[in-house]
Amino acid sequence: MNKCLFIATLMCSMAVNAQLTDEPVVMSYDGFYDRMEVVNEGNFQHAKVGFYLKTYENAENCVLKEGKIVTERERFPLTYDDNGQLFLPFDKQLDTHKAMVIATPQSGQCQLSMQIEAPGPFTRLTYAQAYTIEQEFDDLIGDLSGFFVGTLMPFLLPEHKGVQLHFADTLPAKVPDSWQCQGLQCKVPIEQQWQDNNKTLVEGTQIHRITPWIAQ
Repeated sequence: MNKCLFIATLMCSMAVNAQLTDEPVVMSYDGFYDRMEVVNEGNFQHAKVGFYLKTYENAENCVLKEGKIVTERERFPLTYDDNGQLFLPFDKQLDTHKAMVIATPQSGQCQLSMQIEAPGPFTRLTYAQAYTIEQEFDDLIGDLSGFFVGTLMPFLLPEHKGVQLHFADTLPAKVPDSWQCQGLQCKVPIEQQWQDNNKTLVEGTQIHRITPWIAQ
């Protein structure tokens, strides 16, 4: 198993419960809970796991018309946004009661996609913050991989080249030559000497979120 295949397996392992028709996407809550528990135990300042529904056809945002969380005796509304992101409570009782998460798309076929990210908005980002976020991504991927891979087979873990900055509306006026930008996303290599550098890396344009830049 190569590193890219490993990270794809790690982040998409819950997608198998998605329906292949226009019916609701049905997912077990325990998969969400397990990943949120890892994040909470790690006490990360920025790094999280985001849960998104994407279309099968082209991996675009899945627009939902309704959603709910159900147990044998209760049901609760599912919180989501126009981008198909699911916002789930971290609730031990839902985990114990084997809750199911049910999301109904407006149309088309959708599946779950999970993304390690630092959710924004960031209106100012320092070099030190970018360095810290990249380190948290690395730690979180290791934590999510578990003991077997993280300790006994660390060569399977993906190698970070840096971070990806996802801008909300526009790129910065000046983009360094070392950045690789496409559309509103820029891949930024992180350097060791940034660790204690509190000077501004990005300011004046909003960063919607930050994700890992994984080596291919």
